[in-house]
Amino acid sequence: MKSIYKYIFTVVALFAVTASFGQSVHDLRLNEMMIKNVDNYADEYGRHVPWVEIFNTAYNTVNITGCYLTDDTTGLARAGKKGGEIPARWYRIPTDQKMYMPQRSFLIFFLDNSPLYGPFHTNFTPEKSNTRYIALISSDGKELLDLVEYPVELRDTSRVFGYVADGVRDNKAFKKGIRASGELNFLSDFTPASSNETEVKISKQDKLKRDDPYGIGMAIISMAVVFTALIMIYVMLKIFNYASRRATMKSKAKEEAAKTPAMAAATGTKADDEAVNGETVAAIGTALHLHFGSMHDEESEVITINMPSKHYSPWAQKELTMKRNPRR
Repeated sequence: MKSIYKYIFTVVALFAVTASFGQSVHDLRLNEMMIKNVDNYADEYGRHVPWVEIFNTAYNTVNITGCYLTDDTTGLARAGKKGGEIPARWYRIPTDQKMYMPQRSFLIFFLDNSPLYGPFHTNFTPEKSNTRYIALISSDGKELLDLVEYPVELRDTSRVFGYVADGVRDNKAFKKGIRASGELNFLSDFTPASSNETEVKISKQDKLKRDDPYGIGMAIISMAVVFTALIMIYVMLKIFNYASRRATMKSKAKEEAAKTPAMAAATGTKADDEAVNGETVAAIGTALHLHFGSMHDEESEVITINMPSKHYSPWAQKELTMKRNPRR
């Protein structure tokens, strides 16, 4: 029974650890960017500069502090080593309360090579870069969290580029350095600090009304879920009951096995005694015959007390049997 509790505790602990580490900076995406900003989105100083939007795809708050934004990853391997220097075109995101990104939220960074303007202004600008990508790197400088390579046309036209569906990418292909077709493209709408998906979508409630107007399917599904849960609970209880009974039987068997040698030692018998021989049987038979046969004395059940003549028994003294009157 104790082993079952150990397994249950292990599974619960595993789920807890997985949930705590399942959503982190690895869920951040470079969702949208604009390189040639002529008269579009302006910073807090009213300037039109290049910008990039970061999207938190997780369903919990993620702290982006310490991560790096850059347009040059050539120093990635060197920066990840102990004591390695951070390349000049790497912008380390500073500590700020606004760097805590709530679930499914957006954050804008201006690529203007003016870090003195505030925590959201980087130390590089893609307009004067030999590369055509923007990268987001982990705080230890070892891991590439996301990289978006934009087309050369983005430097000549005032357009936006990014994920067609907010932050949706093929992670396995990304780790192999491959981009799935359709993930990134020019966007028809300009949506800084908001979702890239601007088309009107049918809500789940409206879709459910359309597909199941009378609620029959929903009722069947609900009942199936409830009965499935009850069956699973019943099976689990049966398994626990069976395991408990087995454990109890094993413990009783161990106790009985421990008692058997002690009882054998107390009675002077052994489990593997040899069969009783013929001489022992003859002796027992003779004793029984003498006990129940003619050699047994027959008593008359009369008690006779013989006393010497010079001695008198106090039983015969009548004065001892009479009550004396008290003397004055």
